[in-house]
Amino acid sequence: MRAVILALSLLLSNAAIWAAESQSPAPQATHLTVRLCGTTAYPPNSWIAPSGRVEGVNAMVVRTLMTRFGITVDDQQNSNWQRCLKEIELGNVDVLTGFRNEQRAQYMAYLDTPIVKEDINLFYPANQPVEFQGWESLTGLRVGVLMGDSFGDRADAALNQYLSLEWVSSQHQNLLKLADNRLDVVPMGRLSGQLQIDALGLTEKIGSTATDVSDYWYVGISKKSPLMQWYPELNRALAELLSDATFVSEGVRQQRALYLQTMARMPLRQGLP
Repeated sequence: MRAVILALSLLLSNAAIWAAESQSPAPQATHLTVRLCGTTAYPPNSWIAPSGRVEGVNAMVVRTLMTRFGITVDDQQNSNWQRCLKEIELGNVDVLTGFRNEQRAQYMAYLDTPIVKEDINLFYPANQPVEFQGWESLTGLRVGVLMGDSFGDRADAALNQYLSLEWVSSQHQNLLKLADNRLDVVPMGRLSGQLQIDALGLTEKIGSTATDVSDYWYVGISKKSPLMQWYPELNRALAELLSDATFVSEGVRQQRALYLQTMARMPLRQGLP
C-alpha cells in the first residue's frame, strides 16, 4: 500500500510540474527584453506620450501579455509610424499593434484575437462638408494621410489609384490643415479623430462622416523576433486576457483621460509627435 501511495504521489507531482511548464514560457523568456512601437495618431488606442513612451489601450494589452511570460518591454519610441513599421520588418522592433493587411503580413505574424474595433471616418472642414459615396468619389480633393497608415487592402488600393494624397508624419498636422481649409478630407479613426479634435479645441471647425471601413487592432510580432518561438503560447494567453471585456473598456477609459490630461499641459497647437 505504501508503495502504491508513493507511486501516486510521484505521478501527481510530475503532472503538476508538467502542467506548470505547459502554461509558462521557456525559461529563456524570463530574461528577454522586447521592443514595442506604435502609431502616434490613434488615442486612446495608440499614441506616444511626450516622454516617448508608447501609450494607449493596445500598449497596455501588450505589456500585460508580456508580463505573464516574465518578458520585459522596452516601450520607448522616438520615430513615426512609418519608421515603426520598417523597424518591425527589419527585426529591430519585436511587437506592435495595428490593422492587418497583405503587405504587413509578409513580415509580421498576427495573434488571432483582436483588441478593439476602429471605425474609419472622413474628417472635413466644418464649412465644407463632404459626403462619402465611395473612395473613388473623393477624386480631385486634397486628402491628408498619415505616413504608414492603412485602411485595409481595398481602401488602400482606391486611395492610391484615384486620389492625390498629401502625406504627413503627424495626425495633428492633418487636423490643423483641415481647420485652416488647407485640406479637404482626412480619413482616420472615428473615436481617435474626435478625441484629438476635442483636445486641440477644434470641435467647431471640423466635422466628419462615416465610411464603409471598419477594422480591428491586432498584436503583430516581427517574424524576425525571438517572440515567434512562443507564438502559440502568446496566442492562447492573449485570448484568455481579452476574454474579460472589462479589461479593454476600462483601459480605453483610462487612456482617454490620460490623453486629455497630457494634451491640456501642451502648448496651444503644438500637440504630440
